[in-house]
Amino acid sequence: MTVLFGTIEYFEREIEFHLAEVEKRERLQEEISQIQVKLEEELLNDFICDEKLRMECLQNLSNACSKLTGNYVV
Repeated sequence: MTVLFGTIEYFEREIEFHLAEVEKRERLQEEISQIQVKLEEELLNDFICDEKLRMECLQNLSNACSKLTGNYVV
């Protein structure tokens, strides 16, 4: 079905598209957060290493998640 620019149907379609994009971004942010928590738990509880290395890994994980969140959730 062809929808003409500027019609009610056109704007309805545009709004629905953008709402779907917002939902996708929110889901991505939630997924990234869940993955971050899982990896933090592994670093804190399962990974045997020097404490300095553990802190560096946790900081790198945090930076990576922030970067990804910024890339996908903007």
